[in-house]
Amino acid sequence: MKIIYIANSFIPSRMANSIHVMKMCQAMVALGHELTLLTFSSLIDEEQGVDDVFEYYGVNTKFKIKKISLKKIKGKMHFFAMEAIKYCKSQNPDLVYTRCEIPALYLSLTALPFVVEAHKPFIDQAGFLKPLFKRLFLAKNLKRFVAISSALKQMFLKHFEPGQFNSMVLHDAADFVKKTDERSIQWQGRNDVLQLGYFGHLYQGRGVELIIEAAEQLPAVDFQIIGGQKQDVRYWQDEAAHLDNIYFYGFVNPSDVPNYRSKCDVLLAPYQREVWVANKGHESSKYMSPLKIFEYMSSRRCIICSDIPVLREVLNSKNANLVSPDNVREWIEAIRLCEKEEYRKKFADEAYRNFIERYTWDKRAELALKGVV
Repeated sequence: MKIIYIANSFIPSRMANSIHVMKMCQAMVALGHELTLLTFSSLIDEEQGVDDVFEYYGVNTKFKIKKISLKKIKGKMHFFAMEAIKYCKSQNPDLVYTRCEIPALYLSLTALPFVVEAHKPFIDQAGFLKPLFKRLFLAKNLKRFVAISSALKQMFLKHFEPGQFNSMVLHDAADFVKKTDERSIQWQGRNDVLQLGYFGHLYQGRGVELIIEAAEQLPAVDFQIIGGQKQDVRYWQDEAAHLDNIYFYGFVNPSDVPNYRSKCDVLLAPYQREVWVANKGHESSKYMSPLKIFEYMSSRRCIICSDIPVLREVLNSKNANLVSPDNVREWIEAIRLCEKEEYRKKFADEAYRNFIERYTWDKRAELALKGVV
């Protein structure tokens, strides 16, 4: 099948959505499909100094990437969408797959078969687009609607009668960690000390302040913080300057991240009750499906995670230690329990088993496309 994947991502970049896009494209190609990734072109927003974009993301299967200039003007996504649809029509694909609501809107006005994948509840936004988005879901050429969580799916379905269109839930996913090379990383932790790792951005609601509080009370434990924009790393380094058991690494290439995760005994996901995307971009705690969780599961490490209702769609008391998002005493108690290897192992093994059964990129791509064309 000939597929064009339209993404609202800068490739390469440091954003999690770009990882998601590259991994889904890799998985679709691995299923035997011919694929072109259609995305933004913007030198200001792209990661500089990347010679091989596929190596940067740890993607082994190559595919065509075409970029359309993202104009710095009001309504830029509409201009991008029009150019993207023009390109799609010229290529006559069997399917267009998109995670962008504006291109999806334009696709609904064509005869091109398409799938739209939602990562936020765009149908609820105010303004003149709301009725147009409702019309999108009734378009004859919409083959499937994919939501990243059941909670998000319900935010859309409440606007329609049951069964009006084909919909499914596909949580995020991760790659198999085939082999790690710990010699290639600059590890800062102490020997023979419990190693706790946090991976990802350091935006508001990610719980870095809770990690610092725990580090203050657990001096015999090392806390490794991998990821974050430079300004956020500097801010939290200043906040933790009085501690010598917390280490900040900043951004690490996606292909190297598994090597860092493998050095950790426990992986932390201290989401707060409000979780913001890209520093006040939008609040996602009610419907999110964090890439981090599935990468943690694939690493076969014990997970301590905030007990947020939407995360219960994936995590439970058998595959993770779930604790109150903002109760530092619960986090400290959970960390102390993890000093016992057998305690960590039971969570790690169950999470890994769940990952293999349900949350690989290959399985996600297969389900997303099954029966569509």
